[in-house]
Amino acid sequence: MLYGRYHGQILELAIRSAADGGWRAKLREILAEFENDCRNLSASSNRLLRRELATQIEQELLRFADPDKQAVLIIALKHLDPL
Repeated sequence: MLYGRYHGQILELAIRSAADGGWRAKLREILAEFENDCRNLSASSNRLLRRELATQIEQELLRFADPDKQAVLIIALKHLDPL
């Protein structure tokens, strides 16, 4: 459930992003909600969710040539997998 919600929101934001950078505030909002939801998960579920989302976002990143669309996904990826 959380996987689908956040994958969909991040991907939709990437698709709709534009050079004006207006997407940055929305991405911060999505990632803050994600962190809030993750607080209710066990440590192992949290790690698994982050790993699965990061893996999928890496795959999505290959689909886009537009730098703004890539930026949305790269920032989200760094947030999910900071190491």
